[in-house]
Amino acid sequence: MSLELVDTPATFHRAADLIALNAQFKSSKPSEIMKFTVEHASNPVIFTNFRPLAVAFLHLVTQPLKDIPVIWVDHGFNTPETYRHIERVVERLNLNLQVYSPKMSAAHYTAVYGEIPPLDTPEHDRFSEIVKLEPFNRAMSELQPDVWLNGIRHDQNSHRKNLDVFTFGSHGTVRVAPMFHLNELDVEEYIYDRDLPDNSDYFDPTKGEEHRECGLMMQT
Repeated sequence: MSLELVDTPATFHRAADLIALNAQFKSSKPSEIMKFTVEHASNPVIFTNFRPLAVAFLHLVTQPLKDIPVIWVDHGFNTPETYRHIERVVERLNLNLQVYSPKMSAAHYTAVYGEIPPLDTPEHDRFSEIVKLEPFNRAMSELQPDVWLNGIRHDQNSHRKNLDVFTFGSHGTVRVAPMFHLNELDVEEYIYDRDLPDNSDYFDPTKGEEHRECGLMMQT
C-alpha cells in the first residue's frame, strides 16, 4: 500500500504502522486527516449508503478529491425520499457516483424469497450477501483501491467504538474514517454551517436497527 507515515519509512503493511498513525492523528481535525490521505493515497474510493448525516462525510472528502469514485450499492429497498435525496446530493456535490446493484433486483428477490427475512437468521445472512455484500465486493475488485474512505464514527455502535481512524479493511485496503472522533452533534453542525441537504427518511434492510452493523465493517 502506498500510504506511509510522514516522518518514518512505514509501509502500512504492519499493524505497528496503523498504531502509529492513529496515535499521530488522535487529536487531528477531519480536514487534517484528509490532507494526509490526499497526499499519500494512490487510488482511494468512498463507500456511502447516503444514510442520515452522510452528506457531511461526502462533502468533507470530495472537496480535496473532486473525482474520487463514490461507491453506492443500490440494493433497491431504499425509501422514495432517499432516492430523491441521493439525486440532490449528487447534483450539489457533483459526485463521481459509481452505482453497483445486486445481480438479483429487489422485485426479483421479493418474488422468489418473499419479504425481507428476520434478523439473525440464515435467510437474512443470505439476503445481506445478495443485496449488499456481493455488489460491494464486486466494486472493490473492479476498482482495486488502496484506501477505502468511510464515514463511520466512534459513537455509532459498540463495534465501531473499538475501531479507529486508520484500520485494515477488506480487499487489501486501509480504511480511513476522517470523522471517527466526532460525535453526532459535531456532524449536524457541519451540515448546518454549510447548508447541506440531509434526509432522515432512511431504511437499511440489512441492519433493521440503527445500532447494528450492516456487514461491510465486519469484513477484513
